Amino acid sequence: MRRLAVSIVAGVAVVGYLTAPLESQSPVAGYVKLASGSAVIMRGGGELPARPGEGVYQDDRLRTGAGGHLGVTLKDDTRVSLGPNSEIRLSRFQFSPAEGHLELVMKILRGSATFIAGRIAGLRPGAVRIETPSTVVGVRGTHLAIRVEGS
Repeated sequence: MRRLAVSIVAGVAVVGYLTAPLESQSPVAGYVKLASGSAVIMRGGGELPARPGEGVYQDDRLRTGAGGHLGVTLKDDTRVSLGPNSEIRLSRFQFSPAEGHLELVMKILRGSATFIAGRIAGLRPGAVRIETPSTVVGVRGTHLAIRVEGS
């Protein structure tokens, strides 16, 4: 009986440990719409396959390998597409227009990406920023294609 009680307590502790990050996680920023080839979401020190319907959160990194492509739509209707051997980080995402919380900061670490601005850019253009290892781009239009060479 004592062994059963210890097993139950250990099982509850493991379940609590695995679900704790989900409870403290920020709201979903968007969803994977298209994924082909090697495409992953890097979150909290781990990786999971990027599959259509998978949620994307602030602080996630999206990465494609050779031949990989990934398309994401954020909750404000911003669309981001990654080409092969690319990686971006969704550094900041806030979309609560009623409360005045509007911000999108994305860092393109390597590779190629296209960006089609959503409602944040329309409501507050200065709240959208695309960063690269060597520059910062303020988005004032609706469409941007960028390539970052290097690592």
